[in-house]
Amino acid sequence: MANINRGRFVLAGLAAGVVMNVISILSWGFYAQEMMVILKARDIVPPKGSVFMAIYFLMRFTWGFVAVWFYTMARARYGPGPKTAVSVGFIYWFGGALLAVISYGMMGLFPIGMLATWAVIMLAATMLSTMVGAWIYGEE
Repeated sequence: MANINRGRFVLAGLAAGVVMNVISILSWGFYAQEMMVILKARDIVPPKGSVFMAIYFLMRFTWGFVAVWFYTMARARYGPGPKTAVSVGFIYWFGGALLAVISYGMMGLFPIGMLATWAVIMLAATMLSTMVGAWIYGEE
């Protein structure tokens, strides 16, 4: 931890969080309407309002910061660059997003097609945000 360039880490984490948020906003149209119908059919009131949105965006920024933190730890062992960033992004997606999506499927909350869409979107978002963060981050 002592060798982390804190300024670059913050900048890279913010950039990764922006990427996560932009992809989340752009992808909302792929599943939002179907998700709202499913929630309504199950008498689940979807959260809304400024507090929900603030928490949602904060979660996406946190996702970006954690991705960059994982990258900074992995680069010490595997070296800097896109190969390490892609590896970190994939492992982070697998443990953080794919397993969550699978658990939604096991509970039967959403159809498999919607879950597959989420998994693919999160894979793209995680990989891209990790790569952007890795590109911005530097020890010097």
